[in-house]
Amino acid sequence: MQSSKSSAYEPGQDSVQPELSVVVPCYNEEEALPRALEAIVAALKAAVGDRWELIVVDDGSSDATFAIITAAHLQDDRIKGIRLSRNFGHQSAVATGLEFATGAYVGILDADLQDPPDVLIELYKKVASGECDVCVGVRGKRDAPPWLRISYHLFYQVIGRLSDPPWTRDAGDFSVFNRRVYKVLSALPEKVRSLRGLRNWVGFRHASVSYDRPARVHGTSRYNLVKLVLLALDSFVAFSNVPLRLASLAGMLMSFVTIAIAILFLINRLFPSVTLFGFWIGADPGTTTIVLYLSFISSILFFCLGMIGEYILLLLRETQGRPTSIVDSTLGLGPVGTNATMRGTVVVAPHTEEVPSS
Repeated sequence: MQSSKSSAYEPGQDSVQPELSVVVPCYNEEEALPRALEAIVAALKAAVGDRWELIVVDDGSSDATFAIITAAHLQDDRIKGIRLSRNFGHQSAVATGLEFATGAYVGILDADLQDPPDVLIELYKKVASGECDVCVGVRGKRDAPPWLRISYHLFYQVIGRLSDPPWTRDAGDFSVFNRRVYKVLSALPEKVRSLRGLRNWVGFRHASVSYDRPARVHGTSRYNLVKLVLLALDSFVAFSNVPLRLASLAGMLMSFVTIAIAILFLINRLFPSVTLFGFWIGADPGTTTIVLYLSFISSILFFCLGMIGEYILLLLRETQGRPTSIVDSTLGLGPVGTNATMRGTVVVAPHTEEVPSS
């Protein structure tokens, strides 16, 4: 990409707080990343001049993604890089980038350009104007296969009804928020993080901008069906107690059904004329014992699993100790020391080497 330095900007001016920090998570994006960096930098320069920083997080890519980030950083030291020690997943990459953001406003944008940089600037302007604290991009038309559109629609419908508080429909991680919201999000101790859920949970004033999501031009999406299902499960577990409550309710319902069946079997035994769908237990007494035993055991198991699940959920939220990710190396983010350090929910590995800016 072309050098993004301007006559008004001199390398090494990081002591001035950026107006806007943008976090871009990527995984094996060597095809899409060069064009994405050009488009994002152009949009940032048009919106805030030189007061911006771009934090590109390489989530353990096996291609030339980090080499592209390094080349871009050497051209413009406002483009900063983080390389994770392995692939920790999209949400972990986002959380890692946020730990290093220093701007007065912080945005999240994927490298595939399906969330347009121009819309990111619209989100930023709404927040910067004081209209809101958080502004999210809401997807209108989505250029994607039918099964994927249906899956996303069902997910947002269900999570919108079951989560506490409700999520913004059809809004992913694509958003901009002010420093106040950023500090609150950073202070949350959770290690398994879902930004779109936490963003709603912290509250504050929210707004949205609707846009049509274009098809991916370069490369292929790294989210397959399995990853989407796992993301959905993590979101349900983290932001809704309903599945666990349903297990408890199912256990109690099974208990009532078992008692009702036992009473009906007893009546059938004492009064043969009263039958269950024409069945008389005297014809095969062993069937009654088996049905009652299995029904009782099943109800107890459901009830116990539901109760244990409640405690596991509480313990999970309080005691998760593993970091969100491990940072292998950084570009343009300053020295991190020679010992492994905890930065928010991220571990920065020792002996991280900085690539000097030119």
